[in-house]
Amino acid sequence: MSITIRLAREEDIPVLEELFLDFSNWNLQRSETLLKAIKDPNGELLVTESNGQVVAFLHQIFYIDPLHAGLNSDITSLFVKEGYRRKGIASSMIEKAVENAKRRNVIEIHVTTRENNRTAMELYEKLEFTKEGVLFEKNP
Repeated sequence: MSITIRLAREEDIPVLEELFLDFSNWNLQRSETLLKAIKDPNGELLVTESNGQVVAFLHQIFYIDPLHAGLNSDITSLFVKEGYRRKGIASSMIEKAVENAKRRNVIEIHVTTRENNRTAMELYEKLEFTKEGVLFEKNP
């Protein structure tokens, strides 16, 4: 299977909305937020195409971290459409995100997942990420 990983474009927004709904099951209107993410110089929204169809996305943000005295990044979302999983797409997207982070001189890349998502954890460990803590959330 041939794939292409590239930055998302405005014309990808409708399919990205569908993929985000599959990813989260939260029926939210995301088009404005996706447009902001596509245009944000402090982030990258990557998509993977297979046979001209967008089948995956990865969102990475970059931010100054005074503790580490430099730039860090978070991979906030990663999703591969059903039927395209276990074909190396997620690994390829993460490798591309790591490449992009290196180009920006990022010190650390962070990624989170749910505790019960063993598949994702195994993938991150395979790609040499280490488990470094626990994430807490609060809605303001």
